[in-house]
Amino acid sequence: MTKSRTNGLGAGALALTLALTLVALPESVPAADPGTERDCAHIPGLLDLPEEQPALAGELEILSWNIQKAGNHGWRDDLARLSDSTDLAFIQEASTQADIGNFIPRLFHQAFGQGYTTESLETGVMTLSAGLPSMHCNFTVMEPWLGTPKATTVTTYPLQDREYRLLTVNLHAVNFSLGLDEFRQQFANLKELLATHDGPIIVAGDLNTWSGKRQNLVDEFMGQFDLQPVSFEPDLRTTVFGRALDHVYVRGLQALSSDVIPVSSSDHNPLRVRLGLR
Repeated sequence: MTKSRTNGLGAGALALTLALTLVALPESVPAADPGTERDCAHIPGLLDLPEEQPALAGELEILSWNIQKAGNHGWRDDLARLSDSTDLAFIQEASTQADIGNFIPRLFHQAFGQGYTTESLETGVMTLSAGLPSMHCNFTVMEPWLGTPKATTVTTYPLQDREYRLLTVNLHAVNFSLGLDEFRQQFANLKELLATHDGPIIVAGDLNTWSGKRQNLVDEFMGQFDLQPVSFEPDLRTTVFGRALDHVYVRGLQALSSDVIPVSSSDHNPLRVRLGLR
């Protein structure tokens, strides 16, 4: 869905109208065989940490960005510039063909959850970090109209001088749906993981909150787990129908600084937040 980074009403209305009137949908390939990936719903518990596993510091910088399949001119320069001091990068619509990780050499580990895929393109959500996560698993929910998957990838990381771990969620929410069933299910999938995690949490991504009902559902869900939204001033986040689509929610962390960086290399402006442990 193409969105405006300012008002967004015209682009959003046009995209929704097109979705309702599509005759031929793009050919897509289903997500990979579940047997080849970890399904979050079947994780028996957190995996043991490898010895000498690098740990994240108590203060960290994160980047969250829908990179629009890395299909526009300038995304490489923007990504390299934005991630110069980043500890965790949450990328939505990440294309595996684009070798995104090569442009953030310090974040060499890629936790990927496969989403929309064709014979020539594989995209999804990608969380990049300097060290291996202690756990990585994925959820997938199908877009009801387009029949294409939307992915969520979940990771945990050790923290310096802390016994608990950081849990992160990188989510690209269902977009084209008349009701809220699939949208709600995407968040409901996370309940057990969030409810049983004792440490800090980051939930970031393109949440496609283009209606009041969607935003209320997200806020109510996050509130169940004491997750608070990070605010941005000035708020230059991409909007549709006047509502921001991209969000960062945190628990056990405080936002030391936050900004939205205008770019022309995607239809979403990236979010950058510096966080400190409470």
